[in-house]
Order: sequence, then structure tokens, then C-alpha cells
Amino acid sequence: MIDIASRLKFLREKRGMSIYRLAREAKVSQSFLSAIEAGQKVPTVTTLQKICEALGISLVEFFTDEPTQVPNHLRPLLDEGRRLKPAQVKKLTEFLASLKDNE
Repeated sequence: MIDIASRLKFLREKRGMSIYRLAREAKVSQSFLSAIEAGQKVPTVTTLQKICEALGISLVEFFTDEPTQVPNHLRPLLDEGRRLKPAQVKKLTEFLASLKDNE
């Protein structure tokens, strides 16, 4: 079983983020984030998802040591795509498909 506290601290520090910055970007309180890293609190899946988004990773990446096999040149696209609403994802997918059709 994964140690959420240690994993969160490792990933946060790996990205050079302070607890304050991560809390602000994930829209959770700094004290709650500190308590998670101290092993005093356990986040809900929803909260952990927000933290992962702020870290720029997926939940899968949080729970595995293996990085998702996404080429480096596509990472910015994936990072931006995570912030899109479902309707926006649909439009982007249609646009990308149209690019393939025009080849």
C-alpha cells in the first residue's frame, strides 16, 4: 500500500513547490496539506485529484513510480487538456481529427 504522505511530499519537492504554493494551486488549505504530508489526515479522492492537477500529474502517476508514457513534446498539450471541460475536449478532439483528415 502506498504511503500517501511520503509520496505527496516527494512529488511536491521534486517539482520545487512549497506547501503554500501547492495548497493555493490545488485550492486546499495549507494546514490541511501539511496534515496530509505529516500523515495526520487522508485526502478524499476528489481532493487528491485537485492536488494531482496542481502537481501536473494524473492519479495513476501519483500511485505508480512509472511515469505515464507520454512523449515530452506532448506533455504541455496533456497538461492543458486536463483543464478542459468535457465539451471543450470534444471540440479539441474533433479539431485534431480534422488535421489528420487534411493530410
